[in-house]
Amino acid sequence: MKIIAVTDDKMEHRQLLDTLLAIDSSIDAVILREKSKTDAEVILLIHQLSEAGFDTTKIIVHARAHIAAMTGITKVQLPGGNSASLATSTFGRSVHSFDEAQAAYQAGADWVLYGHVFTTSSKEGVPPRGTEELFRITASLPIPVYAIGGIQPQHLPALQLGGVAGIALMSSIFSNNQPIATLSAYREMISCVATS
Repeated sequence: MKIIAVTDDKMEHRQLLDTLLAIDSSIDAVILREKSKTDAEVILLIHQLSEAGFDTTKIIVHARAHIAAMTGITKVQLPGGNSASLATSTFGRSVHSFDEAQAAYQAGADWVLYGHVFTTSSKEGVPPRGTEELFRITASLPIPVYAIGGIQPQHLPALQLGGVAGIALMSSIFSNNQPIATLSAYREMISCVATS
């Protein structure tokens, strides 16, 4: 089961750079979801990560395919409701229903990110979608399905049983002053699930 970090657009540049460098070995991928940052700021972040030795094959650019193309990044995450497909990149799409997941697959998505699954502070007052539709998606699509939203280590065994390829974490990493320790708890649970 993979762990994808999703940046929350709340950290200033240096703090974000330092956090990403610190968690590089603990994650399988990172979606740079920095909506308020300019193209130049995101490009600078990617260049600085690369220069510092971050594994750039882990980087997924959120929404801005042109930035991915300019920086040599091959993966893009398209937001929900975006009907575009990308012929030149490997891309995923954020989805919120079975129908959206089917449409994303038909449009050529290489993976889907479904959420929010559990109650989360980043979606205050919005009811979680739960796992029933998530598992329906994993059972019907031949591409990886990732879950996002309020996921805690104790959720991992059920998610793995349901065919989920991995989890995406935002607040657990970026609203936390001990992201490495937090990621260790997730990694430990993944190891336990894999050996059981």
